[in-house]
Parts: sequence; C-alpha cells; structure tokens
Amino acid sequence: MATAKPQSAPERQRDREATMRLLIDAVGRVLARQGFREVKVNVVAREAGINKVLIYRYFGGLDGLVAAFAHNGDFWPDLDELTGGDREAFLALPLVERLVVATRNYMRGIRRRPLTQEILAWRFLEHNALTEALDSVRQSVGMQIMALVRSGLAVPPNLDIAALYAILGGTINHLSVRERTEETFAGLPLDDEATWERLEVMLARIIRSVLGNED
Repeated sequence: MATAKPQSAPERQRDREATMRLLIDAVGRVLARQGFREVKVNVVAREAGINKVLIYRYFGGLDGLVAAFAHNGDFWPDLDELTGGDREAFLALPLVERLVVATRNYMRGIRRRPLTQEILAWRFLEHNALTEALDSVRQSVGMQIMALVRSGLAVPPNLDIAALYAILGGTINHLSVRERTEETFAGLPLDDEATWERLEVMLARIIRSVLGNED
C-alpha cells in the first residue's frame, strides 16, 4: 500500500496561507450577512468549511482572526488609496489640499465597500472584543493619514485639527451608513451620484474655509 508523500515546507506554507485566507473571507461573509453577534468560532469555521481547531492554531482564537480580517480583508482604505496612489505628489500639496484629497478619497473608499458600510452600521450598535479589533485598524490608518497630512508642514496654532478630522470622518461614516438604509437624508437623494458630488464639494469648501483658503 502506497503511503502519502510528505509535504515539503513550501507546500505546507501554501496550505496554511490558503486556509487562513478561507477563514478571513468567511469572517467577512458572516459579518455582512448576520452581523457581529454571529461571528463565532463554530459559525465561521462552518462557513469556511474548515476545522475550528485551525482558528486557534493559526490565529490564536476568534479575536486574532477578526483582527486579521480587518488588516487583510480590504476592510478599510489604506494610505495609498487615501493619498490617490502617488504619495510624492500628495506630499507636494499644501496642507489644505492634502486634507481635501484625503477626505475625498476616504469618502469614496468607504462608499465602494458595501461590507465596510454594513460593519460600520453594526459598530454603532455593538461594542465588544470583535469591534475593538476592527477599531484598531481604523485608528491605525487614521493616525497614519493624520501624520501624513501634517508631514513637513506647520499646522496653524489656533487649528484643532484632531477635532476637524473627527467631524469630517464622523460625517462621512454616518452618511455612508445612511446610504445603505435610506433613500434620502436632509432632502438629498442618497442614491444619486450628483448628491455625493455636492457633498464632496461642500466638504472641500468647509476644509478650505476652516484653513483660511476659501475661494
């Protein structure tokens, strides 16, 4: 009777990476379909068709798996996306225009991620170890883009830029979530791209006005 040929180290690594990807993708599907409350070891393992033991072996448990999803699942716009794909050109801009570009790309990035919009909606209702893992990624990217926007430039001493970031980000998050559940907000049709173009223009005007560069 022939015996199975032992796997080489590269083959074992490929199998491990493939299994991890199946589990990470399963987290996203469960989140989108059922919300945070159903993201459990047994549910995710069944969704992926993988033995739940491997969640502990590869990720150390459910929290580690959710953190991996947040970092590797295209959950959040990264710095390249927020800066428009050309960091050198981004850094050549003055402070106000850096913030305009980052804000515009952030809104577009959230809107092109229906799953992220669903997760944000659940995040408004839930707070637990799973939401904390997802929040850590949001906070990390947020800190990085804030640092990049200010990099090499002097921020006006009377400008509370952290508060400005919070207002801009909170506005975008809220409107993006509302887009998933409502047709209109404040009389604006959220299913019309012209509305989002108007919002982009107004956010840019707010930024330029606050920074003293309103046309």
